[in-house]
Amino acid sequence: MPPVCPPPLHEIRPDGLVLPGCGLWLDARRARPAGLVSHAHSDHFARHGRVVCSVATAALLGARYGLAADRIDARPFRQPWEEGGHRLELLPAGHILGSAMLLATRLADGASLLYTGDFKLRAGLTAEPAEPRPADWLVIESTFGRPRYRFPQADEIWRQVQAWVTVTLAAGATPVLLAYSLGKAQEAVAALAPLGLPVMAHRSMLALEDAFRAHCPVRLPDLVALDPGHSAGHVVVVPPNLRHSPQVAGLPRPRFALLTGWALDPSTLYRSRVEAAFPVSDHADFRELLALVDQVAPRHVVVVHGFEHDLAAALRARGIDAWSASGGDQLELFPIMA
Repeated sequence: MPPVCPPPLHEIRPDGLVLPGCGLWLDARRARPAGLVSHAHSDHFARHGRVVCSVATAALLGARYGLAADRIDARPFRQPWEEGGHRLELLPAGHILGSAMLLATRLADGASLLYTGDFKLRAGLTAEPAEPRPADWLVIESTFGRPRYRFPQADEIWRQVQAWVTVTLAAGATPVLLAYSLGKAQEAVAALAPLGLPVMAHRSMLALEDAFRAHCPVRLPDLVALDPGHSAGHVVVVPPNLRHSPQVAGLPRPRFALLTGWALDPSTLYRSRVEAAFPVSDHADFRELLALVDQVAPRHVVVVHGFEHDLAAALRARGIDAWSASGGDQLELFPIMA
């Protein structure tokens, strides 16, 4: 007889994912008594009564959101602890600095779950390399969960960015890189460091400098505060939503390049109205999603975020028990007759 499958460690509720045995919510968008914050991007953060996160994420949460230290339960990577009948351990996710996967093991029967949060397997310049582990259950994000999303090699992309910056400066214009202030912006600064060019950055990025100096695996060049009157010869890095801000509008002859994984879609260049778009992403592409599933070798997969149904269907086609957290996969079994 096949082995009996232990009950899952998690519950999927209308308002999020939770480990009921220890009362820990996973990247809940609303404040809970206790919640894992896998990384410091705003769409994964809420002001929980107790915030479980990595040490680097704790520093970033304090710098970015002013989260009080007494609400943060910062845990070093690879150092397990026990609570609520579970052994819990944070593992690097490779997404951005401090991003963490959660490995939970139920002590009563040894059943395990790996929650990836946002992750990537490709080596980054400013994030700790991902370290997934085998588990019975896998909860995996699927931002780029369609086969057509396959990113080029990172060094190839950054060579293109460096060339664009060099040509733009040679033309007497100001190269403006549109990149989120946490993650992509620091990757861009690290990638441009070999050019030796000064970088001006928005204050949202400057606020994170101390946290990055303390925890980043590489030393980033010092940044200069954005000042249109003294921007000649500088590369400017700002978040995409501030492209039309007065400071950016005051730059001499600005030319814009967008750093986003969605640059793989040809329409992105035209919809964003930029001179260039480069496929820089801190998420896994389709190949990496499949590779992580192979590494974890789970008995069951729950797919969250992004192209949930597409990735779940692709995994089922490979013989893996995989379903989207939002449901509706069963509709594939009952095709609508024309």
